[in-house]
Amino acid sequence: MNSPKTVVAAAILSADGKQVLAARRTSPPEAAGRWELPGGKVEEGETPEAALVREVGEELGCLIEVLDWMQGEAPIGESHRLIAATARVVAGEPRPREHDQVLWLAAEDLDSVDWLEPDRPFLDAIRHVLGMPEGATLRGIFFEEEDARSAAETLEREGWTARVNRERYQGEDDDEDHPWSVETDAPEMVLELLVDAYDGWLDIPEEAPDDSIAPEPVELPDNPKRIKRPDLGL
Repeated sequence: MNSPKTVVAAAILSADGKQVLAARRTSPPEAAGRWELPGGKVEEGETPEAALVREVGEELGCLIEVLDWMQGEAPIGESHRLIAATARVVAGEPRPREHDQVLWLAAEDLDSVDWLEPDRPFLDAIRHVLGMPEGATLRGIFFEEEDARSAAETLEREGWTARVNRERYQGEDDDEDHPWSVETDAPEMVLELLVDAYDGWLDIPEEAPDDSIAPEPVELPDNPKRIKRPDLGL
């Protein structure tokens, strides 16, 4: 028996990481009006990541960057299997081409639409990603993907949230080596122990100065003394 063909889906996150994009199908008739994560079939000789970027470009007219693959897969009939990844838009704006509507959904709104069955197993993972704190999240930087994922698993076992991302540095080529980051709501001391164990480092943003606090005025003397300089005959 031939192995099931792979179908890929993208959980496209909003810029702040607090919403995910859902798309409403128009065909076939049994799927029309129901919602899915955008994506499509992996062609022969194509990687799942390349297929996902291509399919989303064709369906939504935007360019995405794949961030991380979710665990597990879901069957689509007897001949296909669905895998899903988180992604973000790096160019363009998602516009429906093959769907009739797209929606940005927060974690609490995921159950407000009628998802297709193969997409449903990934909803809990998406809730987990959308529920992660933004802004105040600590980031640990790791040189190896294996180290980043191991650190993330350790954090999750201890009850913290953790998300693995591939870093991109502006101006560098995509084929260059890039480190991996782990974003978490764990205390700084906990993450620091992990990055030290894997020879990584903490990425802690510097606090911006508070412009609302004016500097204290410097008191100047009312009658400054004149300094005599013997060498100048003064």
